[in-house]
Amino acid sequence: MSGAGAITAVVFLEWTVGWVAVSAWCQSWGIVSRGNFRINAWGALGFGVLAWFALRSATGGLDRSFLNASLIALLVLLVVHLLVQWSRTDVPGVVVGYAAGAAGVVALAAAAALVDGWSDALAAAELGAGALLLGGVTNGMLLGHWYLNQPGLKTWALARITKLTLAGSIATAVLGVVAASRLSKASTEGALGLPGSSDSFGLAFFLIWIALVVFTAGVVWAAKRCIEIRSIQSATGLYYVAILTAGVAEFLVRYLMLNTS
Repeated sequence: MSGAGAITAVVFLEWTVGWVAVSAWCQSWGIVSRGNFRINAWGALGFGVLAWFALRSATGGLDRSFLNASLIALLVLLVVHLLVQWSRTDVPGVVVGYAAGAAGVVALAAAAALVDGWSDALAAAELGAGALLLGGVTNGMLLGHWYLNQPGLKTWALARITKLTLAGSIATAVLGVVAASRLSKASTEGALGLPGSSDSFGLAFFLIWIALVVFTAGVVWAAKRCIEIRSIQSATGLYYVAILTAGVAEFLVRYLMLNTS
């Protein structure tokens, strides 16, 4: 599995899994009103569909039965997860959301097994950490906005997601450092499309990725401090920055990961 389509497919799959899993965790607290989770469910389903089509293109039609089956299960559960957001209680949303997250983890593991030159365990851990980071920043940004729709919502809800997002940033950075010898030697010839870009920029791109992850962690930590002084909208503004840098970082590191040999 290689090429721009594969990179896009893997990141979309990470984003889908992280989005629905963190949303289900948040819904299990029983303090956030249902509208927030309906938005999350629509978003995760949209990204899941995009991941499906991108993976079909990247793997030649998803002829690999295990990956295909796990993706079908994920998509079905995402649809059900959306529908149960209109049930009387949050319980169905939590249960189905966790089930969708579990199916997504299986799909990530199946996709990780297709990455050439990487052990299945390390590749799966890399994708799992990325899913945690992307799910954290996405849910954090959306929940921050939801405080405008639900006056009186406790600040500890966003604080919990922020701590999880910070943990995701650290996990992503640690795993990247563990795989530094591979990522920094990725084949990136012609990546810039400029004269002289036949040289490999693997090390430079790896250092840029490290800077992006560290910066993301710093922004999330700043959001945590804002929440502590009950400045929720300031924290939400910081999440805008975090979701941008985290997204760019994930695309960059998957580019390096899928171009190692």
